[in-house]
Amino acid sequence: MATQNKEVKKSALQGEITIGGVSLVQKAIFAKNLSVMLKAGLQITEALEITRESATGKLKKVLGHVLRAVESGNTLSDAFKEHPKAFSGLFVNAVYAGEKSGTLVENLENVATQLQKEKDLLSKVRSAMLYPIIVLIASFFLALGLSFVILPQITPLFEGLDVDLPFTTRAIISFSNFIQANGGKLILGIIGGLTLFLWTIRQKFSHPVTHWLLIHTPIVKTVVRSANVARFSGTLGMLIKSGVRVDEALEITHDAMGNYYYKRAIAHVSKGVARGGRLAENIDAYRDLFPLLVARMIKVGEESGQFEETFLYLAEFYEAEVDTATKALSTAIEPILLIGIGLIVGFLALSIITPIYEITGNIKR
Repeated sequence: MATQNKEVKKSALQGEITIGGVSLVQKAIFAKNLSVMLKAGLQITEALEITRESATGKLKKVLGHVLRAVESGNTLSDAFKEHPKAFSGLFVNAVYAGEKSGTLVENLENVATQLQKEKDLLSKVRSAMLYPIIVLIASFFLALGLSFVILPQITPLFEGLDVDLPFTTRAIISFSNFIQANGGKLILGIIGGLTLFLWTIRQKFSHPVTHWLLIHTPIVKTVVRSANVARFSGTLGMLIKSGVRVDEALEITHDAMGNYYYKRAIAHVSKGVARGGRLAENIDAYRDLFPLLVARMIKVGEESGQFEETFLYLAEFYEAEVDTATKALSTAIEPILLIGIGLIVGFLALSIITPIYEITGNIKR
């Protein structure tokens, strides 16, 4: 009978197709709903069935697999572990710690809170980049319209004039002739180059370069660094609060980080702590990534025994820093974009008006 149960358990866990693509919002709502129902006294299978019926998309299918695995005798954390694209190590380990310590409801509430904070953090960063992206896209289509519609109608007029054209006008004529001769190839080249660029920055081999630029570029580095420190502090604090050991929490936090250099730093910190070192001392070795405040606050937390409160405070502090930095980023980028567009418009106006002015001057003489 035990062998049969083992086989059922194994098939329930390994025979399912892992399905990803579940958003942070969906996972946060699921964790919160599950904690509320368990707190109300429902069995795990009943709570999973209700959440599955109310879920949509890929999450609904994933929860169907989780429900069948739990009904077969597996723990909830083991069932979640079989769907790593839907449930991260943070989610799985918090549930596992809750199962072991009898604090599953509280841990699910912690997970829901952390996922909501992470979603808010990402929204702030994305909203800061939305305005410049829209302006750049609009500028690109405006440039296409000028290149393919306006300039081809103006340049023949200037080419037929018997006057010495200024450099700016000659440059516009040369650019217009180039566009007319190679416009199709140019557009394909731009689309292909942009596609290749977007594909490249998503690949792991490019992360040492692209992530270094993100944490060192003057305009965006404050946002990127604050966001990474906030994610590190929030994830670690939530895991420690859920009953996960510090060394295990560091490993999970390492997997949750997105930036290559922060992942590498946390991996080294985790090894140092595993060898018996203090967390504050290991963090302090990476002042280029973690401000001095972080190491000092962690040291206070270690000495006072208020580890989780320290990390949760740091997470809130740097989330506020992200909010301030994103507003400053928008304020800084807006005049830069306006100046750039103004220079382009001024160059075009000068190129068109200067030869006209010379012609009218010759007529008066």
